[in-house]
Amino acid sequence: MKKVIIWGYTSPSHTHYYTHYGYYRAFKALGYDVHWLNPDRDHGFDFSNSLVFTEQFETRNMPLSDSATYFIHYLGNKDNRHEQYLGRVGRLIDVRYNANSWVDKNYDYQLDRSKVEKIGSGTYFEKGDNGYDIVYTVWATHLLPDEINLENRFLPREERVYYIATIGGGRGGLFDSLKAPDYYDNVPYILPFYEACKENNIEFISNCPWLNPLDDSATMSMIQRSYLAPDFRHKAMLDWGYIPCRMMKNISYGQLGMTNSKAVYEFFDGQVVYNDNTHELFSDGVKKMKDYDFIKSQMLLVKDRHTFINRALELIEVYNNK
Repeated sequence: MKKVIIWGYTSPSHTHYYTHYGYYRAFKALGYDVHWLNPDRDHGFDFSNSLVFTEQFETRNMPLSDSATYFIHYLGNKDNRHEQYLGRVGRLIDVRYNANSWVDKNYDYQLDRSKVEKIGSGTYFEKGDNGYDIVYTVWATHLLPDEINLENRFLPREERVYYIATIGGGRGGLFDSLKAPDYYDNVPYILPFYEACKENNIEFISNCPWLNPLDDSATMSMIQRSYLAPDFRHKAMLDWGYIPCRMMKNISYGQLGMTNSKAVYEFFDGQVVYNDNTHELFSDGVKKMKDYDFIKSQMLLVKDRHTFINRALELIEVYNNK
């Protein structure tokens, strides 16, 4: 491997930018020759002998090299879009979410972890039978291990909860966002927590990443000042067992990890605060928010297993395993 190429999403106007940003920083820190390229400007770049990471919906103008390995998130398994790569690239790998299952317009799969190879703290490998292989993974915190400061768990908190994430169908806050289909709507889970905040004179402030994207430093500062920093999953993700990177980021900033997802609780070996009743989740968080030994154990878990250094090394393991 001569170089690593991150293709597309060079602007924080799309949430997948943060995944590319995490991989870019990690591969750089590992000493690789890394190039993060813009599809509208850099499509003449030499891709030979490269590890390429991208997402299917950002592959416009992307050069194909028969000596490069392409890790493509959201390649999908409901149509034959993989055929556009076969015979034109050295190796094709579909990057899927490490979830119990996934069903949407692109995917329909069940993940049986007893039948795939575990290659890291968040990643599994499956040898495919359609001309391409499969990686099931989770994202991570963008902070490098030596940037996770355990002293941040002692930072003072404001009497405000800053919730920086898509609410409902996006393009707004708790009461003015677009309506999402019921199965994909997180408002019913956020609203009881909002009511608990209100009952305890804690202000609830949301920021929509689609209307007002924030850079990582601004996001980290707000999360660190937040009274609590919960993560809420909608019904579909609860059923699928989706593991969000937001939990890892919040913990790495020094916050108490809190979730309404049992799958997240189990993924973190019980080292997060979990309650599927999000009104009660508020009081559970208040009880643990000054348990600094517990927060330290969370932070060490993320530092050791769930940074993009871990994820980059896992991709390299797959790359080297022909």
